[in-house]
Amino acid sequence: MPNNKVRFLIEDVMDDAELNASSQTSGLPAINVQDELVRKVYRTTGKANEFVRFKASGGPTGFNTVFIGNFSASKDATISLQLNSTGDFGSGPAVNVTLSMATDGQGNTLRKITHFFDSVQNYQHLRLYWKDAGNASTNIEVGRIMVGRYIEPNRNLREGFRLTRVDPSRFAETAGRQGYANVKRQYTEMSYSVSSLDEAEQDQILGIYAKVGRFAPLLVSLDPVARPQHHTYYSQILTAIGRQQRFGKEMDLTEVTFQEKN
Repeated sequence: MPNNKVRFLIEDVMDDAELNASSQTSGLPAINVQDELVRKVYRTTGKANEFVRFKASGGPTGFNTVFIGNFSASKDATISLQLNSTGDFGSGPAVNVTLSMATDGQGNTLRKITHFFDSVQNYQHLRLYWKDAGNASTNIEVGRIMVGRYIEPNRNLREGFRLTRVDPSRFAETAGRQGYANVKRQYTEMSYSVSSLDEAEQDQILGIYAKVGRFAPLLVSLDPVARPQHHTYYSQILTAIGRQQRFGKEMDLTEVTFQEKN
């Protein structure tokens, strides 16, 4: 991975935003994109001309990160992230960013998008707009959308971290015959540790943990510059936060495990 630092997003500035959408299926409303449960999706009734729009409460708000989870758009979809000072996007937004669905080595879409702006954007209105007429499904699903300002600790993670791809599917094995499987979506677990943290850097890590603990989700981006789509994870912390004294007041952060949630 290139020499860029891990980023965390722990607060969503659009959680209390006013929300509307182009269409929605009964029982799977647009408000689901504000739910921390990423698999609790919003479902459109169509796919050719759809959007979900946020209006931040209290006026313009600052953010530099947008994450879209559990997104069923195809790799050929036309997707736009639009920002504006008013809710009138028809006459042209102030900011229009073209997004795309990343794929793995076999051409399978990753079902998530992460976009980092180069600077903090201050807008009250945000719209995710897409056209996906070629999608095999008759509608599109969108899970958690998270918007906010990332935290980038000064010291990066240590070399030798691990990424583990996990298949949680249940499989009934039968000797000499093919078994039966309850196939579930795979996820990634990642390790994170840092050396020689001074007191302020320790406080920053402890502050993140105080906010999310082991139960609230957070966004973790291991490679935000080169491959944000592939190496950004909507996660929870599985372990306690341990520190080991190195020299004077400097301490090492012992290994922390994050588990992707999808």
